[in-house]
Amino acid sequence: MKAGKNHYQVLDIPVNASLSEIKKAYRRLALVFHPDKHPDPVISIPKFNEIKEAYLVLIDPTSRRNYDREFHFQKYQPKETILASEADEVLQMCKQLWSNQQKQDPFRIDQDLLYFQISQILSSHNIRLVINKRNSNLDQEIIDYLMDCSTILSLDKKKELAKTWLLIAHDNTKLTTAVQDYLKKATIWSNWEKYKIPIAMGLALLICIGIYFWT
Repeated sequence: MKAGKNHYQVLDIPVNASLSEIKKAYRRLALVFHPDKHPDPVISIPKFNEIKEAYLVLIDPTSRRNYDREFHFQKYQPKETILASEADEVLQMCKQLWSNQQKQDPFRIDQDLLYFQISQILSSHNIRLVINKRNSNLDQEIIDYLMDCSTILSLDKKKELAKTWLLIAHDNTKLTTAVQDYLKKATIWSNWEKYKIPIAMGLALLICIGIYFWT
């Protein structure tokens, strides 16, 4: 899978396209560029292969999620990655990110950029500095700041980041439990956001039925 290719652009669909939209776009383009349909194989074969590659990546939820992450990382990747020189500097990076986020409208924050920024702070180099420091207070502050910054992110992104938080927590039971509790609450909230409308409609229907039979 090559994140450098914009598969959404190849299929001419938005990045939030549904599975049905992906299938429709593929069928539409395949009818035009399939080697059996197009008169010029020099044009049709490479174009059809590109369309097919994009379709296979985006139609599978797991490969699409991985592609999206890599694609956005590439989009936001700076020319030089800023690395901390000591563990305390990692904490300062967390504080700075948290401070900047507090000044922004949470509904207008670029979640992909935020996820990338947090992932940059949690680079393997920076994690080694923190782990080698072996300071439980420092570990807790870093995790607390990053969990707070991650509140607006999707559940999948939180789960990915939590893997690194658990590396920092290591054998600290208190911190490990805090990360696990954070994920449990995030899962509950995500499920509520997903099902709150059907639940509300169901309750409304039950109320209507109740009123009908009691009147």
